[in-house]
Amino acid sequence: MEIRKHKRRDQDRNRNAEPNVVRYFSDYKIGLTAEQVAERMHSRLHNSAPKTLTRSVSQIILGNIFTLFNILNIVLAVFIVAVGHWANTIFLLVVVCNTVIGIVQELRAKRTIDNLSIIARTRVTVIRDGNAVEVDQEELVLDDILRLKAGDQVCVDGEIVYSEGLEADESLLTGESDTIQKAAGSKVMSGSFITAGNGCMRVLAVGSNGYAAKLALEAKQEKKQKSELINTLNNIIRILTVVIIPVGGILFYAQFEKHVGLSAAVLGTSAAMLGMIPEGLIFLTSITLAVGAMNLARRKTLVQSLPCIETLARADVLCLDKTGTITDGSLKVVDLLPVNGYPGEQAPQAIAELMNALRDENPTAEALRTAFPEKPTWPCTHAVHFSSRRKWSGASFGEKGSYLLGAPEFLSPHLDPSLAKRIAFHTKQGFRVICLAYAKTPMETDTVPADTRLCALIILSDTIRKDASQTFRYFAEQGVTIKVISGDNAATVSNIAARAGLKHAERYIDMSRIADETDLCGIVEENTVFGRVSPYQKRKLIQALQKNGHTACMTGDGVNDVLALKEADCGVAMSGGADAARSAADFVLLQSNFSAMVEVLKEGRRVINNIEQVASLYLVKTIYSTILSILFTFLPFVFPFAPLQLTPVNLLAVGIPSLVLALLPNYKRPHGKFAANILENSFPAAIIVVCNILISEGLIPRRLRR
Repeated sequence: MEIRKHKRRDQDRNRNAEPNVVRYFSDYKIGLTAEQVAERMHSRLHNSAPKTLTRSVSQIILGNIFTLFNILNIVLAVFIVAVGHWANTIFLLVVVCNTVIGIVQELRAKRTIDNLSIIARTRVTVIRDGNAVEVDQEELVLDDILRLKAGDQVCVDGEIVYSEGLEADESLLTGESDTIQKAAGSKVMSGSFITAGNGCMRVLAVGSNGYAAKLALEAKQEKKQKSELINTLNNIIRILTVVIIPVGGILFYAQFEKHVGLSAAVLGTSAAMLGMIPEGLIFLTSITLAVGAMNLARRKTLVQSLPCIETLARADVLCLDKTGTITDGSLKVVDLLPVNGYPGEQAPQAIAELMNALRDENPTAEALRTAFPEKPTWPCTHAVHFSSRRKWSGASFGEKGSYLLGAPEFLSPHLDPSLAKRIAFHTKQGFRVICLAYAKTPMETDTVPADTRLCALIILSDTIRKDASQTFRYFAEQGVTIKVISGDNAATVSNIAARAGLKHAERYIDMSRIADETDLCGIVEENTVFGRVSPYQKRKLIQALQKNGHTACMTGDGVNDVLALKEADCGVAMSGGADAARSAADFVLLQSNFSAMVEVLKEGRRVINNIEQVASLYLVKTIYSTILSILFTFLPFVFPFAPLQLTPVNLLAVGIPSLVLALLPNYKRPHGKFAANILENSFPAAIIVVCNILISEGLIPRRLRR
């Protein structure tokens, strides 16, 4: 084994390391040796681990202890102790309990989520010592030989050293929608994903020096909008931070000027400020979100973005692909029908030769290999791998000519009417139809040869999931509209959706006939099933739904779903799908079971509804305490409460009830704006509390009470 060692200062090929780093340019069939990998790991020239959703243990502990409200509580306790009223610092017990519970719950959630993240972690295939080895992404080292195939998301920067029809989509990085062919010597940036073919690349940059890392992991999904819930809570904290200290200072001055004494002024002001602090609100919100993520993890659903729990709860449109959701993703060849006079006995051998030449790994290819196990013998001179953009694949075999496999309308745009009728007959029955085609002309580009003729129709059947009908019924009852967006024939998908119990499945459209510049806002509302959809049309359909005011959730498992998953308000991927799809999603269904979406939706709604109720309860206390503080600044009376009195009241009237509310199984669909809802509930209740306190203190004359 001969491995060349070089010391290069070329920025592009050595941007990951210092000038004196030894570079290894091994043969792509051999890769690095175990000793070289160990040397790279020791020198820390390895990839960094993907960012985790959870905080570190130290961040959890410090984050729960050093909060704004905890600091305010401690400062107030110091003032109370300074005037000799130790008993009134009992509220610190509640603060300590909240903090301890918060730390314990978040640590429990962290353990569950991190364990699930390890199971769901994407592994990559590298060539080392001449063998293909699966490793975690963080075990990739500089100059490793990384295998690539359709569906992979590139996690490091590199250079192609072997290409077999490799094509990459760099739209997540560049915004350009065209796929790019990657021949040997081409550069590949982390964050792009492979749409067709297979090959190998040499790793040129790892960790923070990768292109996507320098762009703050833009290839990973980052939602453009922030959570309404988080925004509202942040605004509450911001307002209270501005209000509490000035109001407290003014109240203390007013109380002291009334000659009630320093001790009474400190106790009254402390009680007022403690009432204004919604100390349990942030605590319970954080815990509810963390526990929600933990509950989903127990149901084998990995949460990759906490705010998207809220987004999913508010979703009113669910977009999904047929494969893996309505069907279980498996295909079976049920018939092979020769057409145009092609000898039927030659078709199985041609299909077997194509499968051997292309080496595609997808359900269609697996079904064809199973149905046509003939031994391949033809030498392949050129291959064009399948992509969602082309809808076909093919290979040239020298004197044998070229064979192509794909959607009929893409291989032969002008079908013979009788043949089109035969295809329509099968598609309307719910079968998937792909065509075998022949051309005498050798293929040299990724365009269909002009002399291509259809040879045979291959009829495939999907297996509908047993729980699909029940799942659709649940979403319909919850007011969630289902849209099926598929790359398959529209009539086929419509038939399958109808058999699965989807309402209005007969409203379908063939998107291959829709011009790119067409406004889809009307089309997306009028139809339920969308067939022959390109990856870019999927994204445009999501954008159209959002323009129409919908909150759109997208589920998918293929590389053709990545752009739509990225664009959707909430993306859900199947664990068994493409790496790129899992990377772009907010949730990953680890058992690849679409029916799990029912529990995901329920948990999201439970979390948001309970946080809304808890926030309403805490804001009652905050609002009435603020109003009382302002009133007693001007009234010639002492503030009516001391911390010792308010602590049990807050615990029994707010703390314990809010804990119960946070755990209720509340699955109704959230309506309205979060801020408006909590103010609508809390403000009237706070006014009633203020009036009752003023009446009990005798500050409202008897004649005004009638």
